[in-house]
Amino acid sequence: MRRHGSSFVRRACMWLFGVSCVACAPQAYAAEPVVGIRSLGMGDTLRAMASQSEAMLLNPAGLGLSKQFQASGFYSLRLPSLGHFLHASISDSVTNRYFALGLYYNYLHETPRFGFRLRAGGDELVQKVVDAPIVRDGHESGASLAIPLGERFSLGGSLKYAYYSLRAQLGSDIAPPAQTAADSRIDRENSVDLGSVGSVVTFDIGLALRPFAGFHVGVVGQNLWPHGVELPTLLGIGLGYDFGNRLLLAADTVIDFTGHETCADMTFATCNETTRQTTVRVGAGAEWTIAGKVPVRLGYLYDDFLRGHHVSGGLGYVAQDSGFAVDVSFRQRVSSGAETVLLFGIRILRDGASGNGN
Repeated sequence: MRRHGSSFVRRACMWLFGVSCVACAPQAYAAEPVVGIRSLGMGDTLRAMASQSEAMLLNPAGLGLSKQFQASGFYSLRLPSLGHFLHASISDSVTNRYFALGLYYNYLHETPRFGFRLRAGGDELVQKVVDAPIVRDGHESGASLAIPLGERFSLGGSLKYAYYSLRAQLGSDIAPPAQTAADSRIDRENSVDLGSVGSVVTFDIGLALRPFAGFHVGVVGQNLWPHGVELPTLLGIGLGYDFGNRLLLAADTVIDFTGHETCADMTFATCNETTRQTTVRVGAGAEWTIAGKVPVRLGYLYDDFLRGHHVSGGLGYVAQDSGFAVDVSFRQRVSSGAETVLLFGIRILRDGASGNGN
């Protein structure tokens, strides 16, 4: 569901309006890399070892490293911004031996809280808005293709279409007719655009490598055609090691090149020039599978822009005979503000389902 906290607040206020934020609450979250059922509980990792549905969200090359058909879906709740996230996907790496295919759809609805200013014309800023209702909606769909080159290397890509909206509804007392005329972001219904991303297209390219048994390496470039704060260009690097079917260890680094902007030149309350800030997120996690059926997951994530530490975990059950799996995961920020992400997902597995498969 793509990044959430003071980073989104600062960018919405400074980059979109060219001013500092007023009474910005830390609950708002910026667009962060969307991760899947297992990854969330393992510190947002698995870019080196993601397969099937999770590969489409993390590294499309992972589709080609396992032989499996999978249909999956999950629902995620983010607090306190009341973010609701739905994901549905289907993938197939069994039917054709030369390539694997996957399709997915994501839906997002969120009500973040932060302050912003309205223009009165020119450089003068006269209206501070703190408690206006804000709604963030998003739709994203994608198609992924992976080509395995032997048993140890896979190359993959995803083509994605997205639409994201971020708008605040103003009362007539906040945006009188004169104010509406002065600020072009306010429409006739007194709704102000805080940085929506219209109908856009972008793409991911990734590779996955198993240099020797048990060791995994993954590299992925996401949103290589960037679109604002919702779809920033990311470089993900992942390492992983699996000890048979019982224990899996993973560590990932994600570098955000275009999603954060800060003001470099201020004149009174107006920002004349912005600069991009590269930020990094580092995570590590483990998955221990009990009796081949019950995966237990733990993880840690650090976001250097938020200076935020997160802990995560998850639990699942895999019925290999029937090819059905159910999972729950959580992530909790423990510093630099409070945020909780909860996730519940189901998977239907065919042809090679395993306790630590995705």
